[in-house]
Amino acid sequence: MTPIRTAEKTYRTYSSPILLELKERAHQLEPADRQALQNILLERRLVDSGSPTGIERRGKQDIEGPE
Repeated sequence: MTPIRTAEKTYRTYSSPILLELKERAHQLEPADRQALQNILLERRLVDSGSPTGIERRGKQDIEGPE
């Protein structure tokens, strides 16, 4: 198993508050551990993945209505 997969397996057993605390300390982690943490945070939707949601997903015309 790769180091990233091993770390992901470990992080999956952690609660969300612990993962968020690790996120704050990610600069102290090894690169593979940091990548695994990011993968798990995205998996659990604990970080913004850049995908627009709600009103941002709708076009400007949808918000203002027909012209």
